[in-house]
Amino acid sequence: MNIWVEYWKKSSEPSKNNHAQIRENAKWVQPDPETVNKRFCQDREQASKFANSMLEQGYHVSIKTDGGGY
Repeated sequence: MNIWVEYWKKSSEPSKNNHAQIRENAKWVQPDPETVNKRFCQDREQASKFANSMLEQGYHVSIKTDGGGY
């Protein structure tokens, strides 16, 4: 089974919502595939550590697997 982390920079566009007054529900915007970076990892623990590091640096993060193996 392969495990990898996909990460991309968060949008610098200001949000229309804040905790005091929500104007509209947030909508998911699919990132441009050219801006998505990938890093392959040996195991889920390593992927989790890397993902947390990237979150702290201001990136959106997704841990993915291909489901093979077992």
